[in-house]
Amino acid sequence: MTMCRNELNNKALELKQALEAKNINISFDNTSFKDYLLKLDIHQKGIFKGKLFLYYKPTKQVYSLKKQISNPAIDLAIDSTWNKLNGFETYDSQSGIYEAFVDGSYTNGTTGYASIIYLGDNIQVELSGTIDNTEFRQFGGELKSVIETLKWCKQNNIDKIRINYDYQGIESFATGKWKAKNELSLEYVDFIRNTSTEIQWRHIKSHTGNIKNNKADILAKKAAIYKKTSC
Repeated sequence: MTMCRNELNNKALELKQALEAKNINISFDNTSFKDYLLKLDIHQKGIFKGKLFLYYKPTKQVYSLKKQISNPAIDLAIDSTWNKLNGFETYDSQSGIYEAFVDGSYTNGTTGYASIIYLGDNIQVELSGTIDNTEFRQFGGELKSVIETLKWCKQNNIDKIRINYDYQGIESFATGKWKAKNELSLEYVDFIRNTSTEIQWRHIKSHTGNIKNNKADILAKKAAIYKKTSC
């Protein structure tokens, strides 16, 4: 029997129903199931538009979604639908509230950071780079991504932003839930306390199919890899 078939089937049916409201159809049959994976075909008005790959990780009870789609409108519609189903919804542009998706990476001895800032679904800026202090590896990149986000907010007179993260320390150090002990975390806490931008925090589990979070992850890795290969 295919592993996690019931979980994959139920999630696919949930996605199918939500997409039908946007005139997008997905289909699958018994041959579409593999262990922890379900392959889905996408159609619109009877025309094949691409494929989806729905994964389930039972150890963490999380789903993720990968796509092979060439149509930008369908791609965006599937992203927004998937985000809504999984509690990943972001503010729309009319709210005036910006969203930052941040991440850090430690790759081959180099620490990278990244922040992608949105208003609605429109990217306002992509911030990325590396840090000299690699003692704390990815941890340093995670905190740096928030600092650079808030610097950008100050430069652009942004009053309020929601910061979406997958490393719990980003919020826990800032709110005092975790006690800052090393120089890096102490500097981070001090910076947060002195920022004038109102911050909302939201934790998003990594590798759960949040497209915006995935983009920040990729950008942080690219920053570290580029620095390493260009030295």
